[in-house]
Amino acid sequence: MSSTSDTAGRTTPAVRSGAAVGPTNLHGIVCRWLMFSDYGATAQRCMAIVWSCVVGCALADAIWLPDSRLSFASSNWMGLLQGAVCFVLAGTFIAVASRRLHSDASRPAVVLQRALTMTELVWRAALPIAALLTVGVTLSYLITSKELPLRDAQLARIDRDLGFDWVRFLNTTNSSSFVATLLTRAYQAIGLVAEFVVVWLALTRHGERLAELIAILSLSTVGLCVGMWLVPAAGAFAYYQPAPHLFDNFSALAEMWPFARAFTMLRDGSLSVIAVSAQQSVVSFPSFHTILGVITVYALRNTAWLMIPVLLLNGAMIVSTMPVGGHHLIDVLVGTGLSFGAILLVRRQASSLV
Repeated sequence: MSSTSDTAGRTTPAVRSGAAVGPTNLHGIVCRWLMFSDYGATAQRCMAIVWSCVVGCALADAIWLPDSRLSFASSNWMGLLQGAVCFVLAGTFIAVASRRLHSDASRPAVVLQRALTMTELVWRAALPIAALLTVGVTLSYLITSKELPLRDAQLARIDRDLGFDWVRFLNTTNSSSFVATLLTRAYQAIGLVAEFVVVWLALTRHGERLAELIAILSLSTVGLCVGMWLVPAAGAFAYYQPAPHLFDNFSALAEMWPFARAFTMLRDGSLSVIAVSAQQSVVSFPSFHTILGVITVYALRNTAWLMIPVLLLNGAMIVSTMPVGGHHLIDVLVGTGLSFGAILLVRRQASSLV
């Protein structure tokens, strides 16, 4: 997607917010908040992909959940209701305030109008991301609880065929406390990096680029769930069971194989309630950290001064997914391929509009 269209998107939404959206224009508010309509047809096409993925995962959850050994915690519904109310109140407040400020040409009013526009875009991005994570993580829990036969032996064999020795790599990276610290901190930073990229795109009013990022994340999440179903895996830590001295520098900084407890409890049935507020990733194949690392760098591709440090940090993070996250090398390679596949699909949809 071109930087020209992004620039156009940044310069016009403040005017549109005040002129076209009001309390009586419910359709306009819905289109802005759910479809990013003020950022053009490409953004709307991306958001159509997003909501299609959300609805698809939600339907899979609704069909599968009653026949599973898991239940949806009753507290989830109150949390979801509170979240929906917050989004509605935020949208109403921003729409009303923008309408009133639109006719005021004073400098303070213009500054407030721009601030409202940027704040609005943060909220608008948070809504589909929260929905996607809720239905996606729920689906990953359902897949894990199915207790499908694990494929770690086959994944480890592919690693060896590629010339990669996971245990030796773990020992090598663990031998330096500096490297272990660097990789551990990089692994832990991915959530903050992803949040930063979303907020950055919103505050700089790159609405089209933000819709593109969420669309890529949505397709990647669907692909991730399919991968979990086809190739269930516990991870390299569970498969190799390395001796503690092989990762003592890592374990001094954080828990290794961080999704181990939830993964094991889902498979043995000791975890039977899905609590949205306590959900965590249970994905081994493919690597979700790798997916986030690739797509956040891609989202910053026209901002070199920011993309380069994020690229370096995410590069270290992707390496860390093996010793810290307990992933096989093939998990990382498939996660990378899945990311680029999602990028190509979204770009193809966008180019079809030209």
